[in-house]
Amino acid sequence: MKNGWKKQNQPTQQDRVEELIKSLEEGVANFSYSPEDFKAILEMKALMPQYSFRNLIVAKAQLPGVSFIASFKRWKELGRNVKKGEHALRIFKPRFIKVENEEDCTEERSKLIGFITVPVFDYSQTEGDPLPIDKVKITLEGDSPKAREIAELAKKIAEADNCPINYGDTGAANGFYAPYTHSITISDKLSVNHSCKTLVHELVHSKVHRNTRCSKKEAEVVAEGTAYVVCAYFGLDTSDFSFRYVHSWSGNDDQTLVKYGSQICDVAGKIIDEFKTVSEKIDQKVTTLTA
Repeated sequence: MKNGWKKQNQPTQQDRVEELIKSLEEGVANFSYSPEDFKAILEMKALMPQYSFRNLIVAKAQLPGVSFIASFKRWKELGRNVKKGEHALRIFKPRFIKVENEEDCTEERSKLIGFITVPVFDYSQTEGDPLPIDKVKITLEGDSPKAREIAELAKKIAEADNCPINYGDTGAANGFYAPYTHSITISDKLSVNHSCKTLVHELVHSKVHRNTRCSKKEAEVVAEGTAYVVCAYFGLDTSDFSFRYVHSWSGNDDQTLVKYGSQICDVAGKIIDEFKTVSEKIDQKVTTLTA
Protein backbone atom coordinates (compact mmCIF):
# COMPACT_ATOMS: atom_id res chain seq x y z
CA MET A 1 0.00 0.00 0.00
CA LYS A 2 2.79 2.39 0.93
CA ASN A 3 4.77 1.66 -2.22
CA GLY A 4 1.65 2.01 -4.35
CA TRP A 5 0.94 5.40 -2.78
CA LYS A 6 4.42 6.67 -3.64
CA LYS A 7 4.17 5.43 -7.19
CA GLN A 8 0.77 7.01 -7.62
CA ASN A 9 2.07 10.41 -6.49
CA GLN A 10 5.24 10.42 -8.55
CA PRO A 11 5.17 13.09 -11.29
CA THR A 12 4.62 11.66 -14.75
CA GLN A 13 6.65 12.60 -17.81
CA GLN A 14 3.75 14.78 -18.94
CA ASP A 15 3.67 16.55 -15.55
CA ARG A 16 7.41 17.22 -15.73
CA VAL A 17 7.24 18.55 -19.30
CA GLU A 18 4.34 20.88 -18.44
CA GLU A 19 6.24 22.08 -15.37
CA LEU A 20 9.28 22.89 -17.52
CA ILE A 21 7.18 24.72 -20.10
CA LYS A 22 5.71 26.82 -17.30
CA SER A 23 9.22 27.69 -16.12
CA LEU A 24 10.09 28.63 -19.72
CA GLU A 25 7.05 30.92 -19.94
CA GLU A 26 7.92 32.59 -16.65
CA GLY A 27 11.59 32.93 -17.57
CA VAL A 28 10.83 34.54 -20.93
CA ALA A 29 8.12 36.80 -19.47
CA ASN A 30 10.48 38.06 -16.76
CA PHE A 31 13.46 38.46 -19.07
CA SER A 32 14.64 41.97 -19.91
CA TYR A 33 17.65 43.25 -21.79
CA SER A 34 20.09 45.46 -19.97
CA PRO A 35 20.09 49.09 -21.18
CA GLU A 36 23.44 48.45 -22.88
CA ASP A 37 22.13 45.37 -24.72
CA PHE A 38 18.95 47.12 -25.83
CA LYS A 39 20.94 50.07 -27.12
CA ALA A 40 23.24 47.74 -29.07
CA ILE A 41 20.26 45.98 -30.71
CA LEU A 42 18.74 49.30 -31.81
CA GLU A 43 22.12 50.44 -33.14
CA MET A 44 22.45 47.22 -35.14
CA LYS A 45 19.02 47.63 -36.71
CA ALA A 46 19.87 51.20 -37.67
CA LEU A 47 23.15 50.17 -39.29
CA MET A 48 21.93 47.26 -41.41
CA PRO A 49 19.97 47.50 -44.70
CA GLN A 50 16.34 46.40 -44.57
CA TYR A 51 15.64 43.46 -46.88
CA SER A 52 12.35 41.77 -47.65
CA PHE A 53 11.38 38.49 -46.04
CA ARG A 54 11.63 36.89 -49.50
CA ASN A 55 15.24 38.01 -49.89
CA LEU A 56 16.14 36.77 -46.41
CA ILE A 57 14.76 33.33 -47.34
CA VAL A 58 16.69 33.39 -50.64
CA ALA A 59 19.91 34.26 -48.78
CA LYS A 60 19.30 31.57 -46.16
CA ALA A 61 18.87 28.95 -48.91
CA GLN A 62 22.40 29.77 -50.07
CA LEU A 63 23.92 30.08 -46.58
CA PRO A 64 21.77 28.53 -43.82
CA GLY A 65 23.60 30.34 -41.03
CA VAL A 66 22.84 33.82 -42.38
CA SER A 67 22.47 36.51 -39.70
CA PHE A 68 23.02 39.98 -41.19
CA ILE A 69 23.49 40.67 -44.90
CA ALA A 70 24.72 43.79 -46.70
CA SER A 71 26.46 44.81 -49.89
CA PHE A 72 30.25 44.83 -50.28
CA LYS A 73 30.13 48.63 -50.18
CA ARG A 74 28.06 48.73 -46.98
CA TRP A 75 30.44 46.38 -45.18
CA LYS A 76 33.30 48.67 -46.22
CA GLU A 77 31.43 51.61 -44.75
CA LEU A 78 31.08 49.65 -41.50
CA GLY A 79 34.81 49.01 -41.35
CA ARG A 80 34.65 45.36 -42.38
CA ASN A 81 36.14 43.54 -45.37
CA VAL A 82 34.85 40.45 -47.13
CA LYS A 83 37.14 37.52 -46.34
CA LYS A 84 39.29 36.23 -49.17
CA GLY A 85 37.65 33.34 -51.05
CA GLU A 86 34.08 34.08 -49.91
CA HIS A 87 31.37 33.83 -52.55
CA ALA A 88 28.62 36.42 -52.75
CA LEU A 89 25.01 35.55 -52.02
CA ARG A 90 22.53 36.68 -54.67
CA ILE A 91 19.29 38.40 -53.74
CA PHE A 92 16.64 40.19 -55.79
CA LYS A 93 16.50 43.92 -56.42
CA PRO A 94 13.49 45.53 -58.10
CA ARG A 95 14.12 47.32 -61.40
CA PHE A 96 12.15 50.49 -62.13
CA ILE A 97 11.86 52.83 -65.10
CA LYS A 98 10.45 56.32 -65.30
CA VAL A 99 7.24 56.64 -67.30
CA GLU A 100 4.96 59.54 -68.02
CA ASN A 101 1.76 59.80 -66.05
CA GLU A 102 -1.09 59.12 -68.48
CA GLU A 103 -3.30 61.71 -66.79
CA ASP A 104 -0.66 64.40 -66.76
CA CYS A 105 2.20 64.12 -69.24
CA THR A 106 4.28 66.59 -67.27
CA GLU A 107 4.67 64.19 -64.36
CA GLU A 108 6.68 60.99 -64.18
CA ARG A 109 6.21 57.91 -62.06
CA SER A 110 8.25 54.79 -61.42
CA LYS A 111 7.10 51.53 -62.95
CA LEU A 112 8.33 48.12 -61.84
CA ILE A 113 9.48 46.14 -64.89
CA GLY A 114 11.16 43.19 -63.20
CA PHE A 115 13.96 42.13 -60.89
CA ILE A 116 17.72 41.76 -61.14
CA THR A 117 20.02 39.85 -58.80
CA VAL A 118 22.63 41.68 -56.77
CA PRO A 119 25.50 40.37 -54.61
CA VAL A 120 25.48 40.62 -50.82
CA PHE A 121 27.58 39.08 -48.06
CA ASP A 122 26.71 37.78 -44.60
CA TYR A 123 28.37 39.08 -41.44
CA SER A 124 30.14 35.72 -41.04
CA GLN A 125 31.83 36.27 -44.42
CA THR A 126 33.44 39.49 -43.25
CA GLU A 127 36.13 40.54 -40.82
CA GLY A 128 37.20 43.83 -39.28
CA ASP A 129 35.64 46.23 -36.82
CA PRO A 130 33.19 44.72 -34.30
CA LEU A 131 29.50 45.55 -34.62
CA PRO A 132 27.00 46.39 -31.82
CA ILE A 133 25.47 42.89 -31.97
CA ASP A 134 28.74 41.43 -30.67
CA LYS A 135 28.00 43.05 -27.31
CA VAL A 136 24.83 41.03 -26.74
CA LYS A 137 25.99 37.57 -27.72
CA ILE A 138 25.68 35.00 -24.96
CA THR A 139 27.04 31.49 -24.77
CA LEU A 140 26.54 28.49 -22.53
CA GLU A 141 29.77 27.63 -20.82
CA GLY A 142 30.79 24.32 -19.27
CA ASP A 143 31.40 20.69 -20.00
CA SER A 144 28.93 18.56 -18.06
CA PRO A 145 28.60 14.77 -18.26
CA LYS A 146 24.85 15.24 -18.78
CA ALA A 147 25.47 17.35 -21.87
CA ARG A 148 27.72 14.66 -23.34
CA GLU A 149 25.10 11.97 -22.64
CA ILE A 150 22.30 14.03 -24.22
CA ALA A 151 24.44 14.81 -27.27
CA GLU A 152 25.25 11.13 -27.83
CA LEU A 153 21.57 10.20 -27.69
CA ALA A 154 20.71 13.04 -30.09
CA LYS A 155 23.37 11.82 -32.53
CA LYS A 156 21.94 8.30 -32.51
CA ILE A 157 18.43 9.61 -33.14
CA ALA A 158 19.65 11.75 -36.03
CA GLU A 159 21.64 8.81 -37.40
CA ALA A 160 18.54 6.60 -37.36
CA ASP A 161 16.77 9.30 -39.38
CA ASN A 162 19.64 9.42 -41.93
CA CYS A 163 20.43 12.99 -40.87
CA PRO A 164 24.23 13.55 -40.87
CA ILE A 165 25.74 15.75 -38.16
CA ASN A 166 28.80 17.83 -38.99
CA TYR A 167 30.97 20.08 -36.84
CA GLY A 168 32.76 23.03 -38.40
CA ASP A 169 32.45 26.67 -39.45
CA THR A 170 28.86 27.92 -39.17
CA GLY A 171 29.62 31.60 -39.52
CA ALA A 172 27.80 33.81 -37.04
CA ALA A 173 25.30 31.05 -36.24
CA ASN A 174 25.80 28.42 -33.53
CA GLY A 175 24.43 25.78 -35.88
CA PHE A 176 21.88 25.17 -38.60
CA TYR A 177 19.70 22.53 -40.22
CA ALA A 178 19.74 22.33 -44.02
CA PRO A 179 16.45 20.81 -45.27
CA TYR A 180 17.70 20.31 -48.82
CA THR A 181 20.49 17.99 -47.64
CA HIS A 182 18.67 16.88 -44.46
CA SER A 183 21.81 17.53 -42.44
CA ILE A 184 22.81 19.37 -39.27
CA THR A 185 25.94 21.47 -38.82
CA ILE A 186 27.12 22.59 -35.38
CA SER A 187 29.81 25.18 -34.73
CA ASP A 188 33.08 23.65 -33.61
CA LYS A 189 33.76 26.71 -31.45
CA LEU A 190 31.07 26.04 -28.83
CA SER A 191 31.48 24.62 -25.35
CA VAL A 192 30.22 21.07 -24.76
CA ASN A 193 27.08 22.38 -23.01
CA HIS A 194 26.28 24.89 -25.74
CA SER A 195 27.03 22.39 -28.51
CA CYS A 196 24.63 19.91 -26.90
CA LYS A 197 21.81 22.45 -26.60
CA THR A 198 22.32 23.58 -30.20
CA LEU A 199 22.28 19.99 -31.43
CA VAL A 200 18.92 19.34 -29.77
CA HIS A 201 17.59 22.63 -31.21
CA GLU A 202 18.61 21.64 -34.75
CA LEU A 203 17.33 18.09 -34.20
CA VAL A 204 13.89 19.60 -33.58
CA HIS A 205 14.15 21.51 -36.87
CA SER A 206 15.09 18.30 -38.68
CA LYS A 207 12.07 16.47 -37.29
CA VAL A 208 9.41 19.17 -37.22
CA HIS A 209 10.32 21.72 -39.87
CA ARG A 210 11.76 19.57 -42.64
CA ASN A 211 8.57 19.56 -44.69
CA THR A 212 6.44 22.01 -42.73
CA ARG A 213 5.73 25.55 -43.78
CA CYS A 214 5.60 27.92 -40.85
CA SER A 215 6.91 31.33 -39.91
CA LYS A 216 10.51 31.75 -38.83
CA LYS A 217 9.24 32.95 -35.46
CA GLU A 218 7.22 29.78 -34.90
CA ALA A 219 10.07 27.52 -36.00
CA GLU A 220 12.64 29.16 -33.73
CA VAL A 221 10.40 29.46 -30.66
CA VAL A 222 9.30 25.82 -30.95
CA ALA A 223 12.86 24.56 -31.57
CA GLU A 224 14.42 26.49 -28.69
CA GLY A 225 11.51 25.90 -26.34
CA THR A 226 11.69 22.17 -27.02
CA ALA A 227 15.48 22.14 -26.63
CA TYR A 228 15.14 23.81 -23.23
CA VAL A 229 12.51 21.29 -22.06
CA VAL A 230 14.37 18.22 -23.35
CA CYS A 231 17.76 19.30 -21.96
CA ALA A 232 16.27 20.27 -18.59
CA TYR A 233 14.35 16.98 -18.40
CA PHE A 234 17.62 15.06 -18.68
CA GLY A 235 19.56 17.31 -16.32
CA LEU A 236 21.09 20.14 -18.38
CA ASP A 237 19.95 23.69 -17.53
CA THR A 238 20.04 25.94 -20.60
CA SER A 239 17.87 28.73 -19.21
CA ASP A 240 20.59 31.41 -19.44
CA PHE A 241 20.56 31.05 -23.21
CA SER A 242 17.08 29.73 -23.96
CA PHE A 243 15.10 32.41 -22.09
CA ARG A 244 17.02 35.10 -23.96
CA TYR A 245 16.70 33.37 -27.32
CA VAL A 246 12.94 32.79 -27.09
CA HIS A 247 12.43 36.34 -25.82
CA SER A 248 14.29 37.73 -28.84
CA TRP A 249 11.87 35.94 -31.18
CA SER A 250 8.80 36.73 -29.10
CA GLY A 251 9.46 40.45 -29.03
CA ASN A 252 6.72 42.25 -27.14
CA ASP A 253 4.14 39.53 -27.80
CA ASP A 254 3.24 38.07 -24.41
CA GLN A 255 1.08 35.42 -26.09
CA THR A 256 3.86 33.80 -28.14
CA LEU A 257 4.51 30.91 -25.77
CA VAL A 258 0.81 30.53 -25.05
CA LYS A 259 0.30 30.15 -28.79
CA TYR A 260 3.09 27.60 -29.29
CA GLY A 261 3.12 26.02 -25.82
CA SER A 262 1.01 22.98 -26.75
CA GLN A 263 3.20 22.35 -29.79
CA ILE A 264 6.36 22.53 -27.67
CA CYS A 265 4.77 20.15 -25.16
CA ASP A 266 3.87 17.65 -27.88
CA VAL A 267 7.23 17.79 -29.66
CA ALA A 268 9.23 17.66 -26.41
CA GLY A 269 7.23 14.63 -25.22
CA LYS A 270 7.91 12.71 -28.43
CA ILE A 271 11.63 13.52 -28.42
CA ILE A 272 11.96 12.59 -24.74
CA ASP A 273 10.34 9.24 -25.57
CA GLU A 274 12.88 8.73 -28.38
CA PHE A 275 15.75 9.59 -26.03
CA LYS A 276 14.47 7.10 -23.47
CA THR A 277 14.07 4.34 -26.08
CA VAL A 278 17.61 4.84 -27.38
CA SER A 279 18.99 4.97 -23.82
CA GLU A 280 17.23 1.72 -22.90
CA LYS A 281 18.65 -0.01 -25.97
CA ILE A 282 22.15 1.10 -25.02
CA ASP A 283 21.67 -0.16 -21.44
CA GLN A 284 20.38 -3.51 -22.72
CA LYS A 285 23.37 -3.86 -25.03
CA VAL A 286 25.80 -3.07 -22.21
CA THR A 287 24.03 -5.56 -19.93
CA THR A 288 24.25 -8.27 -22.61
CA LEU A 289 27.94 -7.65 -23.20
CA THR A 290 28.79 -7.75 -19.49
CA ALA A 291 26.58 -10.70 -18.62
